[in-house]
Amino acid sequence: DSEMGIYEEKITAMIDEANINTLTVAIMEVPCCGGLLSIVKSGAEKAKRKVPIKLIVLSLKGETIRESWV
Repeated sequence: DSEMGIYEEKITAMIDEANINTLTVAIMEVPCCGGLLSIVKSGAEKAKRKVPIKLIVLSLKGETIRESWV
């Protein structure tokens, strides 16, 4: 879990210190990739600034299955 905390801190820093305007998360359709979105959302919740997060889900062949704002 401490490794996940490091990733969350990096997301928080990107939002607050790098002043990004949006954050896009691209994952594959397989279940194990869903954890990445959880890490990003958790890191974003800890940030002082609020930015929209876009999710792109790719098929195993690399095709875009879905795009949505979360």
